[in-house]
Amino acid sequence: MQVQSAAGPPKKIALGERSIMMDGGENLANLLKDQGAPVEIIYPAEGTPMVIGPSGVFKAAPNPNAARLFQSYCFSVEAQQFIIDVGGFRSVHPQTKERAGRRLLAEIKTMKDDPDVVEPDADKVKARYTKIFHV
Repeated sequence: MQVQSAAGPPKKIALGERSIMMDGGENLANLLKDQGAPVEIIYPAEGTPMVIGPSGVFKAAPNPNAARLFQSYCFSVEAQQFIIDVGGFRSVHPQTKERAGRRLLAEIKTMKDDPDVVEPDADKVKARYTKIFHV
């Protein structure tokens, strides 16, 4: 089932409407699991894709100093621990603590992508995806 929202697949699993999902929304599945939903996350032995949430300050930001201060705060221990505790996300900040019962990121084999290798095959990958999922 192709959906337009990252929140959809974990909810379908929790409701029993689907038995498996492949999605980058680990944090959403973890939050549902914390609420008692019958959800279990399995990390493939071959490797798990890791999607980084980029952040930055626009060159022409109207308040560049405020933007830089906010950016600095976003990467503080306090803010990074907040995204773990409240949002169920991961952080690579060395002073944060993972939520109890969660597999540590260091224990998960992550896949390495090289944009220079992936980009030339992007059209082939998209065509294969369309063929498989009929979208």
